Amino acid sequence: MNKETNTIIKMLKTTGIFFIGTVLSKLMLFFLLPIYTKYIPTADFGYYDLSITYVAIVTSVLFFDIWVSIMRHMYDKADIKWKNKAILSGGTIFVVSSIIYIALTVVLGVIADIQYLLLISLYGFSLNINHMYTFPARGFGKNIEFAVSGIINTLVTIIVNIILIVGLKWDFSSLYIASIMGNLAQTLYLEYRLSLFRNLHWRDYDSILTKQILIYTLPLCINSVAYWFLTGYNRLVINEIMSTSANGIYAIGNKFAVAITLVASCFTLAWQDVSFSRGIDTGEFYSKASRLYLIFMGVGTILLIPTFNILFPFIVNEAYWLAKGTIPLFLLTTAISTYSIFIGNIFYAIKDTKTIFSSMVASCTLNLVLCHTFIRLWGLNGANLSIMLSFILNILIRYFILKKKINFSFDIKSTAVLIVGICASMFIYENYTILVNMAWLIASGVGVLLIFRKDVSMVYKSVVRK
Repeated sequence: MNKETNTIIKMLKTTGIFFIGTVLSKLMLFFLLPIYTKYIPTADFGYYDLSITYVAIVTSVLFFDIWVSIMRHMYDKADIKWKNKAILSGGTIFVVSSIIYIALTVVLGVIADIQYLLLISLYGFSLNINHMYTFPARGFGKNIEFAVSGIINTLVTIIVNIILIVGLKWDFSSLYIASIMGNLAQTLYLEYRLSLFRNLHWRDYDSILTKQILIYTLPLCINSVAYWFLTGYNRLVINEIMSTSANGIYAIGNKFAVAITLVASCFTLAWQDVSFSRGIDTGEFYSKASRLYLIFMGVGTILLIPTFNILFPFIVNEAYWLAKGTIPLFLLTTAISTYSIFIGNIFYAIKDTKTIFSSMVASCTLNLVLCHTFIRLWGLNGANLSIMLSFILNILIRYFILKKKINFSFDIKSTAVLIVGICASMFIYENYTILVNMAWLIASGVGVLLIFRKDVSMVYKSVVRK
């Protein structure tokens, strides 16, 4: 068994750990949909979704995704002291960003009347602190602790949501409060188990390393802005052209796409661990891993489309019924976007963040050109179609650059098979009954097992037998 195969197997094992901590725990949140759609009006949910969209762009700009840079530099050396230096250097930047973030909240509170501004700000801050613990935890290789902390976060969020929304009949402010408490619970658990903060000492501060991390991170700041214009901007356009209620329906449709994101995230987290530790490597290794990921996401999309056709009537209230028509394209768009992110992590590994930035700017520009027209023509699905085409452009740009840099290859045959399967799932979803979708779910499941049996066998051997 060669080096590349051994590394892929290691990645699959790590994926299993992240699956328990990330996917299974977050899927529990998916079953809060009946509560959300029953107790929270579409306009309120639309406002909540818009607010956290704004938080995402503001925190990405102010905090530079510094946690990604910290984790990447932690992998440069196995020495514990070095890893703590990386956390301390990145933490210094984090503190400065936090001061600016707090000041911005105060200014907004004075000049604007924003509903639940304090809760929105606390939500963003708790999420950022959470990242400052979860990424270094993975940098230390504490994946089991990371997984357990994710489960704790989810359980706290679910319990608080149920108490506030169902028990006390609070409004959508409950969503912010539950998320804040979940993030803080996860952070406190990681501090208790790993003592990340207590092990930092100012005498270990390295100004040169801080500068290196900042230089590495700066392109990611602009990239985050571009990414927001590619994924979050369309929500603002929906709100402008259609309504806040339409954005609420769009947000519920997106909750189904989260299933794809969660399945992808456990694979992506494992991929970051492996790729960051290897740094610059051969195109053969990256091509094998990317092919496996492509199959993983494609098969997941094929199976989830009919699954959600079956489940939708049982978990979504009638007020949000229009969201059903958005689900297939949501799933496909999300699968394509996560593949783009997966490919992007190769550039993180080889420390080429400029390419991540340039490809993201090109794709977000395409989205800005298309989204207004597409939303006017096709409504909520137009928003997703614009994003999907933009991410396809993103993937093509990254592919050609990687091919030139490391001789990266793309599996056209597997891609063609997956596209046919996804198109069939979408057609059956839109035109046939739940019974037909159930039959297709079984048939497609058997089909992909036969077509990709070698890949399934590899996963089985790595996760079960070894």
